[in-house]
Amino acid sequence: MTAGGRAESGATGADAEALRAQVAEVLARVAPRVTRRIRPNRAELAAGHFSTLATLQRFGSLKPGELARVERVSAPTMTRIISTLEDRGLVGRAQCADDARSVTVTLTADGEALLEVARGDQAAALAEVLVALDDAQVASIAAALPALEAVAHAAASSPELVAPAAGATSAP
Repeated sequence: MTAGGRAESGATGADAEALRAQVAEVLARVAPRVTRRIRPNRAELAAGHFSTLATLQRFGSLKPGELARVERVSAPTMTRIISTLEDRGLVGRAQCADDARSVTVTLTADGEALLEVARGDQAAALAEVLVALDDAQVASIAAALPALEAVAHAAASSPELVAPAAGATSAP
């Protein structure tokens, strides 16, 4: 497989599909283990809180229903997450410009700062894990980073995961 994630020209269609399936299986198994090891542990917030902050950073202001859809949680769960984050000054709510009955949720400067510190903590924790690997293993991971970025981009670009465009209405 090439660094861009495409099957090498010598691989047949069946071989390429088998390789994709194998990579998917391994990533599905190891990614959560790595993620748990480097999960942010700041301000007594859960992973879902940090994920919501990161979603707001990526997409900008969203309605609570849109946030719930992107985060794949129920509306009541998202309401609780937003309330916790708002109580800590990490997000703010404002009346929606196009619908006075709705609100949008926005990341505050404090939320932005907390995310940056948490990402620094994650990078430091991951660096500790990488110490256990030899130089060749670290080089292999480094070579795969563009493909991993492409995977993350493809996952975030899936229609069921992406927040709607500004002005779009969310499904009930």
